Formats: sequence, C-alpha cells, structure tokens
Amino acid sequence: MLKKLNLLTVGIKAALLTSAVSGSAVMANETGEVKKVERIQVTGSKIKRFNLTSPTPVTVIGGVELENQGITNVNDLLASMPQASVGLSPETTTNLIFSSGLNTTDLRGLGSERTLVLVNGRRYVPGSVGGTAVDLNNIPTSMIERIEIATGGAAAVYGADAVAGVVNIITKKSMDGIEVDVSTVRPEQSGGEENFFSITGGMEGDKLSFIASLNYTENKSYTQLSRDFVRTPVNSYGNPANTSGTDGIPDRIVLGHPTALAYYSEGGDFFTQSGFDDNAFNNHHYTFDANGNVRAFDYGLGRLPNPGVGNASRSYLQGGDQQGDGVFGHGYKDFFQTPLERIIASAYGTYQLNDEHALTFDFTYSNTDATTEGGPAFFRHTIRRDNAYMKDDMAKLLDDNGLTEVTLRQANEHLWGNRSYGQEREVFRTSIGAEGFLNDDWGYSTYVQYGRIEQDTIWEGEVLTQNQMNAIDAVEYNGQIVCADRDANDNVVGALAGCTPFNTMGATSVTQEQLDYIGTTATRFAKHDQVVFALTVDGTLFELPAGYVAAAFTAEHRRESVTTTPSDNMAKGLIFGNSSLPMSGEIEVDELSAEISIPLVEDKFLVQDLTLETAYRYMDYSVTGGDDAWKIALNWGVSDELRVRINRSKSVRAPSLGDLFTPNSKTFDSGRADICRADSIEASGSEFKDNVIRNCAADNMPAGWMPTDEWLAGGSLPGYIRGNEHLNNEVSNDHTIGVIYTPSFVEGLDFTLDYWAFEIDGAIEYFDRDTVQYCYESSSLDNPFCANVVRNEQTRDIEYFIDKPINAAQFARKGFDFESAYRTDILNGFLSLKFTATYLTEATENTTGRSDGLRVKLGEMKSPRVKARFTASYTHDDSSYVLTTNYRHSTVESNTWTIEDNNYNDIPSYTTFDFMYKTYLLDELQLRVGVNNLLDKAPPRNPFAFDEGEFFDVKGRRLSLGAKYSF
Repeated sequence: MLKKLNLLTVGIKAALLTSAVSGSAVMANETGEVKKVERIQVTGSKIKRFNLTSPTPVTVIGGVELENQGITNVNDLLASMPQASVGLSPETTTNLIFSSGLNTTDLRGLGSERTLVLVNGRRYVPGSVGGTAVDLNNIPTSMIERIEIATGGAAAVYGADAVAGVVNIITKKSMDGIEVDVSTVRPEQSGGEENFFSITGGMEGDKLSFIASLNYTENKSYTQLSRDFVRTPVNSYGNPANTSGTDGIPDRIVLGHPTALAYYSEGGDFFTQSGFDDNAFNNHHYTFDANGNVRAFDYGLGRLPNPGVGNASRSYLQGGDQQGDGVFGHGYKDFFQTPLERIIASAYGTYQLNDEHALTFDFTYSNTDATTEGGPAFFRHTIRRDNAYMKDDMAKLLDDNGLTEVTLRQANEHLWGNRSYGQEREVFRTSIGAEGFLNDDWGYSTYVQYGRIEQDTIWEGEVLTQNQMNAIDAVEYNGQIVCADRDANDNVVGALAGCTPFNTMGATSVTQEQLDYIGTTATRFAKHDQVVFALTVDGTLFELPAGYVAAAFTAEHRRESVTTTPSDNMAKGLIFGNSSLPMSGEIEVDELSAEISIPLVEDKFLVQDLTLETAYRYMDYSVTGGDDAWKIALNWGVSDELRVRINRSKSVRAPSLGDLFTPNSKTFDSGRADICRADSIEASGSEFKDNVIRNCAADNMPAGWMPTDEWLAGGSLPGYIRGNEHLNNEVSNDHTIGVIYTPSFVEGLDFTLDYWAFEIDGAIEYFDRDTVQYCYESSSLDNPFCANVVRNEQTRDIEYFIDKPINAAQFARKGFDFESAYRTDILNGFLSLKFTATYLTEATENTTGRSDGLRVKLGEMKSPRVKARFTASYTHDDSSYVLTTNYRHSTVESNTWTIEDNNYNDIPSYTTFDFMYKTYLLDELQLRVGVNNLLDKAPPRNPFAFDEGEFFDVKGRRLSLGAKYSF
C-alpha cells in the first residue's frame, strides 16, 4: 500500500474534509511520532475519505456472509437481499437460448441492465455478448472481501447503467499464506447438488504484494418432476361453468392434476375433420401403433371438460401408467436448474515503486459451461394421398373422408438425437494501473483495462426443415420410392437429387442415411471486447471556515465492440426454430466527471457538520450522442448520534450493443391467441374492447373474423428479435432522504432509514408478442406497435411479430430501506444481530407510454410490499452459530384481477430459515455444517407460484458441508 499517508498535514486536512475524525484518523503522540492513516474510497464517491460516512445509502455485505450461507455464487446472496432480486440465474434460464446459466442481479426490480456491477470500482466485461449486465459467475467468491450496494446518484460518479444503483464487489488485495476451501451442498430430494473447491494464496512484501486464486464450481441440474410439490401440481384449466366475460364466473380454476396437450405425439397424429371441436377430437383423431398401423389417439384419463368460452378443450388428464399419446405433458423436459460448471483463475498485485507511487495489476480468466436439454422439435407435416409409405388403413380413412392430404403433427423426441443447446463462455479481463500522490494534497489513480467474453453456442439434435419436407414427400416413381419433384400443379415430375426418402408416419427411429440428410448441428460464435482508459485525481482545492473543499476529477474512454458468427444453416434460416444473422457493432464513449465535497457549517447548534456533495458527468456516445448525469446532496451531522442525508440526481442508461445492432433472430411465443378473434372479443372484459373492435375492423378483419384452423393448430407463434439503431438514452430522476441514528445509551446499536424514489422516462422496452395487443388496444392503428405485426393478406392470420426495442416505457419505484445492527458481548461470547428490510410504496409501469397504459405493479409477484432479512450470529471461543431468516410479503398475481379471470389470484407470504455452524478444530482448520431452507418450505400452492424458481426456493432443504485449511 502507499506509504506517504503518514504525513501529518495530509491526515489533518483529509480528516477535516469529512468533519469527523474516526478511530483511524491521524494523531500525534507525545514524542511527536505520526501514526499511519489510510484514506479509503467508499462506494458512491471517488473522493477518498477517512471514515465510512457515505454521501449516499450504502449497504455493506462482508465476504464472510457467503461462507455463513454455504453459498458459492455471489448472486445467490444478492438475491436474498431486500433491495435486490434475481435478474437471470441457472433457475430462470433453463429455456433461454443465449443466456443459459447466467447469474445477474437486479436492484429495485428495474432490470439487470439498469444495475451497474463494478469490481473494485471499475467496470467489468458484460456476461453476455451485446449486453451490459455482469455475469456474477465470473467473480471468484474466495477473493471477495465485501460487497457494497449503493443507490442514488451513482451514474454521475460511475457513468451510465447505474440507474437503479451500483453493486461494487471489493476483492482482497493481498494475502500472506495459502488457504484451501472445499464445500458441497446436498439437497434432500435428488438433483441440484453443488461442489466447490478453491485455493487462494499470496504474499505481502516490502515491495510486492499479491493474491491469486483458483475456483472451481459444479452445479448439477435437476428436473421439475424431481420435486414432490411439482409431481402434485397446482395448475389450472378453463372453467366449464364460465359463459362470458361478465357473468361473475372465473374463466380459469385450479386443477391439481397433471395434464398433457391433446395432440403432437411422438409418432405423429392427424385429424380427418377440420375444426378443433369435440367431434374432431373424439371421432376423427388418429395416431399410430408400434407397427405403424392407424389407431385412435389415446387421451390417458380423458380430455378435460370443455371450457365455457372458446373452442373445445385441447388438454387431457394424465395419471400413473395412463400417460396417453401426447408428448407435451406436465413437467416434460422442464428443469429447475441449468447444469453449470465454472472455473476461475484470478490475481491481484501491487508493486511499490517508492513511498509516493505504486503499480497495480489484476487478471481474471473464467470459463463457464452450461448445457440444457431442450424439448422435442415439433412439426406439422403435409402427408399427401400419394405418399408411398401410406398404409391401406390410413388411405381408406382419407378416402372415406374425401381428403387428398392431412396434416400430421409430430413431436420428434428421439428421431434426430437429443435436442439440446449448450453455451461455453470464456472471459478474459486484465488491467494495469498506477496510483500515488502528486503532492501533499492530491492523489491519482489511472489504469488501462481490457476484457473479452467469447460465447460459443451449439445446438444438437436440430433438423433441416426443407430437407425434412423433401424426405417426407415420398412417392413411388419408376418403381422406386423417391423424394417427389413436383410441378406448379403438384404433379410428380421426377425425383429430387440427393434426397433420402423418410416415412415419418409412426416413426420412432431413423437410419444413418436419413439422419445425415435431415439432422444437423447449429452453432453461433460470438465475442464482445471492452477497452477502458481512465484517470482520476482527487484531493483538496482550498479551505473554508468549515473545512477543506475536496474534489475528484475523472476522464474515461471506453470502447465496446461485438461480433457474432452463426453457422450457415442458422444464418440462412434452414433449421427448425432457430435463425440468426451475423452481427457487428461498436460503440465508443468519452466521459468527463467532477465530484466536489464542500463543507458548509461546522460545530454549530444542531449542526455538528454540514457538507454539500455534488457530482456532474458528461458523456459523449458515438451512437446516441451527448448526455449528462448529475447529483446534488447534503450530508448533515446533527450530533454524534444522528446524521441526515439528502440526495437528488439524474441518471441515464445507454442502449446496449444488442439493443442497437441485433440482426433478425428467430423467436417463438407459445399459444395462438389473437386479440382480433371474434370469440376473444366477445369474452373480453377489457377497458380497451371498443378500441380493439374499431382497430381490428380498420385492419381489414371482417365482423366475426376467426383465424384459420391451420393457423390455430400451428403451435408456437414465430417472431423476430431485432435491434433499433434509433434508440435514445433512458433518463432517470431519483432522490433519497435518509437518517442514521446511533443511540449513545445502547452501545453497539444503530439504525438507518432511507426513503428512495426512481422515475424513469423513455425506458427501452421489448414487447415480444404483446406488441399485437398494444397495437389493437391503442386509440388508432397509428402507433409504434402495429408496424411490428405482420399478417397474411388473404387470411389475415398473424404470420409473425417483430420484437424490436422502443424508447416507450416509464417506470416508477418508491419505498423505504431500513437497516439495523446490534453487537454486544453476552455469555462469554459475541452476539451480532442485523435486520434489513425494504418497504415498497409505489411500483408503476407504463410499458407503452400511452396515456392509458399505466399499470400498478405494487403488491404483484415481482414487487412485494415488504422484503426482509434477519441474521443472528453468535460466536463463542472458536465456534460460530448463524441463523438467517428471509421474508417475502404476500402478493397477488395481478392488480387488475377480477373474479372473471380466475379463483387463485392471492399468493401468501413466504419465509425461509438457514442455519450454519462453524468451528475451528485447529488454528488452521475450519469446519462448516449448515442446513439451508431448514423447514423445507415449498413454494406457495398457487398456479402462478408453485414452480416459480425466480421468487421461491424450489431446491428444498439441503445440507451444506465445508472445510477450510490455512497454512
């Protein structure tokens, strides 16, 4: 560490800066010897200070709390903090193509992209190519000293993306010795095991100090059906008693029984009557037996009763050995956690040039591997009457029903190999820097940093759709079964060269030749580079009667670039379900910032000290242009016991490279709902019903319009995700007001209460399939959504939707943070209590920006009114006992709920308990035994919540064992 801080003048000036001399402040003894003192940097400010009094609210989490929870990933701890929630995690990315296994945090529920994650006060390379959110998988837990969470005015100090706040992960800078840590987590129910190993070592010398670590973590996957609360589900179905949207009868009701979709079988199934009504399902629905002969489709325990509004029921009950023929049944290919394996090598070092200057370096290499087994590919094949493989029984069915072709619906579970997608991510990040003193009053810190993430994605078990269509259209030609070459009138005129014919009717296996022609593997290789140059100088400007004016000035240049290279079959859209064009984009930003701390009053009545804290940052983006962020705050020490802080600021979030430059990429949305359907309009109780009727008519949908049967049976609706280079920066106006109270009459007790508010305008929002709803609910078709809905000109069926980001949304979050800690000696030991809670008073969203688009989210599942965490730790001799309680208040699924919707809107509160015991058998050997989810609390028994791993513990009770040896 730098050693010039033993100068008395510097110490006294810096102490006066904060108007509070802490226990580490400089003092002169009787002999005149000056004790060493060190200025520290507190998250939320780049001005180094002598105490931990922050101008903005900061919650500090010690690295030991990871150990106390038996946690090996920092995101698991952040997710339990009241201020934060899960952004992405292995539990929430089991079906996400390019995000599998990511771990990101989300402050205030405003989105991971609005939470800036720093490591030692510096930006970190994004966790996903084209994004901004940091993947916390890349942070080695053995290197974490503490985590600081700051909100309010962070963008003025650190730059864009700190809209909701900053999570600053402070790592250890040196170590003298070697430490080995091993741990494992074993759930009571099968699956989800975790294994962890780390070795960390370092040296503290006169010139060189360093620390290095190697971390390895394995998180095993587990299926939803491996948990007892999923095997007895709390799902729902259409209420047969419902007659309309105004009869006071719920549209959906609870059904605690496994169900399956009543079509899409492995060998294929077909209808000999058009229209999805009871007659078609009961009398005209067929599949194939093991020998390829036609038989009636098996509905297991029977089809569900017809819902009161709309078409016939398309699901049936499953149970025991009566699973029926439908492939898409309850829990099928559904996982609670993506398997994740990661290894991280990291190092940090300081080389002391002299008393005034030092060089710093750090290095991190991370490799994470996540693979998810996907559901089967599902197809609709046209089987013509002249198909060479058609057996006589099926031919007779077609003839008896006057059909020349049928649509075969098939979910190929095993034909083309296990359908899976995996991602390997490699992150490399390094920096070199210098820090020191320019004179007695000013210090500096500068660095250059380079980071890269390479993200390789591979899809196994994919299908070349055109080849499959060619192979299935098999006919007899010149005495041979060949792939048909047809003219414009559908007549067979020859055989397609190079095509291998295939009988898909009843098929459960293929030959190698057929697999080579139809099956394939797809890949996408992507990389994201980040380069940062930064220089900060901080010190004192001049002296006022109340103390010295301190300042920090920063200049920063950052360049980020991204490229993606999909395989040819993906780029050309040749495979089932996935397409992605190459992407290339770059953005540069130059930033200048100034932060000034001005002491206004000192040692007056009711004013022990009063300091004005200001910050301003100007940002020039190569794509979105110039913008700024600012902060103004008051830090008021009323007395030794009471301190008040007030903050007002403007923050911005710049669009990511993915927001700007993503080329057309295929996506799907489940279901075939269309807001313009006549039955949907009839059943609607929406306040926008009149707008929908008027807009659907204006879009050439005749009265009573219904989609075609072919469209209704089409499965998931296709769409395309694409970027928008015309995006602007988001703007957030936020403020905080807080008090810190440390009563003198109770030693070791303190309280912190902060009111906070965020209001974001022009927020970047993706709308997915909701763009269809917003298009027709608007006052007219002249809105930003209708251009993203593409319909067939003749049938008016939706062909696809476009999911493109728009600066349309408005978000508001307001609430109170409360934190209290108490520390005392008791029973020959040491007791530490800590309580942290967030009380939400407002959560509103207007995703469309329309005057009628405001939605109150307060009290819904993503925005509970209260989240709280209580930790009690007792240490005696060489042993510690830690009990942690996490509480989540009751919520509802929707604030717009009426009895017309369902009978299960309310979701009860949720509390879990974790316990950890630690002891030292030897001075060098620590053992840990813990139980997470001590009472085996399952998620609430509600259709919206019982399998929701984002908000509730779906892993169940689990034993944590660990050991740490130091030498």
